[in-house]
Amino acid sequence: MPGQSIRERIEYLFDEVAVPWIFAAFCMIVVAFLEWIAVLFHPQRSPWLYTIMAALTVTLAGVKLWRTKKKIKSLHLGQIGEEAVGQYLEEKLRPAGYQVLHDIHSDSFNVDHVLVGPGGIYAIETKTHSKPVNGPCMVTYDGEKVKVNGFQPDRDPVIQALSEARWLRDLIESSTGKEFKVQPVVLYPGWFVKATVDWPEVWLMNHLSFTKAMAKRHAQIDDADVHLITYHLKRYVIAMENQAKAAR
Repeated sequence: MPGQSIRERIEYLFDEVAVPWIFAAFCMIVVAFLEWIAVLFHPQRSPWLYTIMAALTVTLAGVKLWRTKKKIKSLHLGQIGEEAVGQYLEEKLRPAGYQVLHDIHSDSFNVDHVLVGPGGIYAIETKTHSKPVNGPCMVTYDGEKVKVNGFQPDRDPVIQALSEARWLRDLIESSTGKEFKVQPVVLYPGWFVKATVDWPEVWLMNHLSFTKAMAKRHAQIDDADVHLITYHLKRYVIAMENQAKAAR
């Protein structure tokens, strides 16, 4: 499903990071409270050590939860973008003969969407950014460098898309025994994308421009190869899911 790996990451952050810190802070508060109650019956007892420990735990928990909240907010934004793009690709391109797969994992990264159809094979990376309240929402691209409202992203989406496309190409070749070109694509849903070069090595556009470009593509792969590639990719996805379940 679109955004599945992001959903799993959000669940991990909540269950394995947020909840343990909340529980630890709650426990220390209870211990400190009980110590203060005990002073009423045993005045010689000193609750300050537990009070200080509780204050430190609550402070650490607050910092940890604040950082986790920021991560979850960013991940949730990415999840919304992947789901929206995935649904759009399904609606617009599946009727045109394209097979659409989502969230295909390698050992160290995932390809957000993969299209296989008469117009070729496409490895799609979705980039979702919060829009400013005022001012333009523009992504510029000169064929090599990307700027989002004038700023370069921390992680280069062009290099990322190239790596994902090459990995997908090698995966398809190793499983089918045939060589196919895989086109790397980066989509910025909801943003205006201005490219100063025509058809660079990595396509960078919004989801609307991408589907319009796909409508103009000439047939490059026949139906038999479309089904062959899709079959092997689905087998790979199922194998990876079974491997992940076994690891749990």
